Amino acid sequence: MSTELVQATIRELRTDFRSVKRKMEQHGEVLITDNGEPAYVLKPVAKKPKSRKPLPDYFARLLKQQPKGMSEAETKAFWEEERGDR
Repeated sequence: MSTELVQATIRELRTDFRSVKRKMEQHGEVLITDNGEPAYVLKPVAKKPKSRKPLPDYFARLLKQQPKGMSEAETKAFWEEERGDR
């Protein structure tokens, strides 16, 4: 891409836009003239880089939904209650 301003006419813009587009892609900006007088500057729009959302952490979500384990004392008390007087 060179920095010089390439010229195109309004008629060329209207009848042969593909060549004007090609000039714009090669040179960055195109000066549009109206009856030989500079009238407009045509340049591509700067694209914003897409910011990607972080992917969901499915494993963390799964762990969050899992039931919490019982402590050793709770487990012992549970089984004592289950056994009863056997």
